[in-house]
Amino acid sequence: MRSPTNAFALQARFLAVISHELRTPLTTIASFTESLDTDDLAPAERSVALAAVRRNTDRMLALVADLMVVSRLQTGDLALRPGPVRIGDVIQEAADLLASREPYTAATVRAGDGPPLSADAALLRDLFYAVIGTVASGAADRAATVSAVADASGWTVTVVARQAEKLTDEYLMAGMLADPEPPHRRRSTALWMLLAEAVAARHGGSVALTYDPATGAGAEIRLPQAIPTD
Repeated sequence: MRSPTNAFALQARFLAVISHELRTPLTTIASFTESLDTDDLAPAERSVALAAVRRNTDRMLALVADLMVVSRLQTGDLALRPGPVRIGDVIQEAADLLASREPYTAATVRAGDGPPLSADAALLRDLFYAVIGTVASGAADRAATVSAVADASGWTVTVVARQAEKLTDEYLMAGMLADPEPPHRRRSTALWMLLAEAVAARHGGSVALTYDPATGAGAEIRLPQAIPTD
């Protein structure tokens, strides 16, 4: 069963991210809408303003869709498709996808032997993609190392970037682009991590940011052997 304390903490982060994520596109739309409400704009300027309004409207629609997924994960309303998952394979898939989208980002995966998880493979891939991408993006060399170890309680996955400083909530919130391009960058690091936390919690696990001066910044993901029943 999911901890009420953990659920409360995740809900608090959810509300904080919503308010932060909506502010930038709303401000941009309001600013350009005001400029459109005049007769002084040249046709080229009007086209730029309309494009900015459309782009940020699309971004808000995508944001609302993401937040709905997080909300459904939190409430348990999103049905999972559990099956046997080889965790090393899913982590590698996420790392390869990240490398294909971000050519200057790399992750080295080291997964130990252990039993497969009973989990939703697609959601776990999203979780690992989010965490690896967030940790690697904060490193000077944009590289991360991922280790997975199994014990009697399940799996512990650690993601570490040696050339990264401590990841804070302020850093995650600052990782928001006014006009993300290409589209897969529309999520800020704060929203990526919120999605990761929600996926982990839905599987009865957790995601926590870590920092050690000797090894760098990172995250620790804990996943039980099977999805708990509420």
